[in-house]
Amino acid sequence: MSLIKRTQLKIGQVITPDGFPAGTIATEEKCSLESFVDGKKKKRWLCWTVRTAAKRPLHKYLIVDWGKDGIILWEKSTMKFAPQGAKLWIERSGLEEMENITGQGAENYVYSLLVYKLRGGKKQKFYAIERMRNDRVFRYEGTLIGQS
Repeated sequence: MSLIKRTQLKIGQVITPDGFPAGTIATEEKCSLESFVDGKKKKRWLCWTVRTAAKRPLHKYLIVDWGKDGIILWEKSTMKFAPQGAKLWIERSGLEEMENITGQGAENYVYSLLVYKLRGGKKQKFYAIERMRNDRVFRYEGTLIGQS
């Protein structure tokens, strides 16, 4: 198993996480979170959009660097709700703002974010639901793929 390191995450870089298609990092975003715990913007991280030659849904995925919590690869999920036994990760849930700093794609997003830790398996898994201000909803499954 090869882990992704933050130093490998640069625009134009090709990455190949274990179990996922190779892709090129296309955009970089800065994110901040006002946690549901206390409402302060105390979490900040970087996010990268990776584009691949694979068919949907793996034509793109997100890589998120959550510092000491690890580097997570997020792919689109077909699950409408968190699976039974999932535990809400309240410290990583709240109101999130994402700012695109590469000049490609939309510039800023603000949305509600719920993150769940899932049970079992060799690798830590996650489930997330994002709801945008325009009522669009996105669902993702995450896999821990590295450390900062």
